[in-house]
Amino acid sequence: MKLVVAAVLFLGLLAGPAQAADTIEAHYKVAGPWTVATADAPGYKLYYPADLGAGGVKHPIITWGNGTGAVPTQYSGLLTQFASWGFAVVASTDTTTGTGSEMIDAAQYLIARNTDSSSVFSGKLDVTRVGAVGHSQGAGGAVNTATESGGLIDTVVPIALPAPIWVSPGDAFSVSRLTCPVLFVSGANDTIISPNSALRTYYGQVPGAAAKALLKGAGHNTIQGTGGGFLGYVTAWLMYRLQGDTYARDAFAGSSPELNTNTAWQQQTQKNLP
Repeated sequence: MKLVVAAVLFLGLLAGPAQAADTIEAHYKVAGPWTVATADAPGYKLYYPADLGAGGVKHPIITWGNGTGAVPTQYSGLLTQFASWGFAVVASTDTTTGTGSEMIDAAQYLIARNTDSSSVFSGKLDVTRVGAVGHSQGAGGAVNTATESGGLIDTVVPIALPAPIWVSPGDAFSVSRLTCPVLFVSGANDTIISPNSALRTYYGQVPGAAAKALLKGAGHNTIQGTGGGFLGYVTAWLMYRLQGDTYARDAFAGSSPELNTNTAWQQQTQKNLP
């Protein structure tokens, strides 16, 4: 009997965290396989795999947009999570990122490091796979980054995208101009700044691929700090769209997306996802 128990325990260890996860969300909610390094550059905070390019991997890029008055370190849980799953993250330190120009410049900064022989990123980045992710004002900035950068961005994740009443004229965005897949997420308790009524309208205006969901119990700033319950599906979306992860895809696409049956979320819907 002891031998049987030992064998079961050994096989469980071989299976590892990936196989032990009960759901796609649980799998991507924990840290990924990459040890994370951080660095500061003029105007930017960088989060990236410490062993860049190991095994010949090329790392997709994520450009991050802060909410109004916020800085990257307030989102360290989320940005570290992205890097642990193999993404190179560049986060503008600007506290007003609504126009998207700061995020575009940040993406171009990191792209330029890929051809800079003196940079740790030299030859290690997949500059053909770039995502724009942001919170609140930065969520609008992420949309603007996609629509104003000439096809640079491959996917957008606006987190707690504000309703039109909260968007200043200089930060105005148009989701109807998006040509890349978009995931709208917000908190179910965020009923003033980013309510479901606004997200439902934005979702309907997107002409192509899109998904939307609200996290139960979450407020406008839940994404700050550890990232809370947003970590799993936001990470899965980026793995699906930027790393071609077919396991992550099943959270959003196919005949029965996992997100749609997850009781921790509400108002889930998707369209045109390959």
